[in-house]
Amino acid sequence: MMKTTKKRVGDGGLWAMALVIVGALLGLGDALAANEGMAHPLSPIREAQQVSLVVGKSTVLDMPVAIKRASLADPQIADAIVLSPKQIYVTGKGYGSTNLTLWGKDDQVLAIFDLDVGVDLTRLKQHLGELLPDETNLRLKGTNDHVTVSGTVSSEARLSQVLAVAEAYAPKKVLNFLKVYPEPIGSPAPDVQTVTVEVIKGTSVNSVKF
Repeated sequence: MMKTTKKRVGDGGLWAMALVIVGALLGLGDALAANEGMAHPLSPIREAQQVSLVVGKSTVLDMPVAIKRASLADPQIADAIVLSPKQIYVTGKGYGSTNLTLWGKDDQVLAIFDLDVGVDLTRLKQHLGELLPDETNLRLKGTNDHVTVSGTVSSEARLSQVLAVAEAYAPKKVLNFLKVYPEPIGSPAPDVQTVTVEVIKGTSVNSVKF
């Protein structure tokens, strides 16, 4: 008759088996976490997006994913209202610059916007175009509550008109770099020098223009 021999695993063997099982479970957990990370990759923010606003006017920012919360650095410069999970309504309140930060449902930063609130240059350009349609070499630039005017106009009277209109949009904040071209009659020609050359061997004096 054949005897059946039962082999008993000692305490050391049981501990070894337990460690193997725990290691397998931990490896499975790491694999699942890695797969989850690959399925939902995070997109790093590279740089803030520029948004130009006008005092008293608004714009709507559309986001590709849902917004959880929003924060403005300076509420005196702009206002922000979440209209829907993917839309935020931004209004210019005062001249200056601030930034708007948006977070998603996982508390990850979705986007950062640099908000510049300044003078309504679009309306100013339209106004000047209607008033002085033949002055086509005007250039306007806005920086918060300042307006810089450069380029050329055809007369001193036109120059005064341009500055008067710009003052209506930016009172006492207009930087004038305009020039009148062609030059008014009687004005000295630019970059012309008169050099007197004395002739040594004679008594005459000649004037040479460069």
